[in-house]
Amino acid sequence: MESFIKFLTFIAILFFSTQSFSQQIYNVQRGQRGYIPPPKYEASAYITTLDVYEELNVVLPMCVASFSLDEFETQILKGMLVKKFDSYNAVVSNADLSKEARQDQLKQLEIDFVKSLTIILTPDEITTYVDMDFNKKKKGKKRKKKRKKDN
Repeated sequence: MESFIKFLTFIAILFFSTQSFSQQIYNVQRGQRGYIPPPKYEASAYITTLDVYEELNVVLPMCVASFSLDEFETQILKGMLVKKFDSYNAVVSNADLSKEARQDQLKQLEIDFVKSLTIILTPDEITTYVDMDFNKKKKGKKRKKKRKKDN
């Protein structure tokens, strides 16, 4: 009987001690004053893979319009762009490489692509291509706020 009482007290102490640890006595809990939620990381800041044909639909029409390419040159450029985007995805998705190694490979990939453009574009058109901005986002006008004049 005495051992049974000791066993019950041991279980009661064990139960209450686990309850106190689960409440995190010394830390500020959610809902209490001073609670700071953990930071949320933005996924867009990290390099992600591209949808090849979506990017192709953005870049190719701009190039065709800018450089007035015929159908044959358009198909050559299309193949080169698909190869470039596939290589880009292969480099980005390789988790074994460090960030610097990936960036170096991406720079080399871009250099190789620009060199291969000499097949269908003139040097002036290549510099125009390098300076082109292919971002999908359209920049809106910044508007000034009107200030009230104090009389």
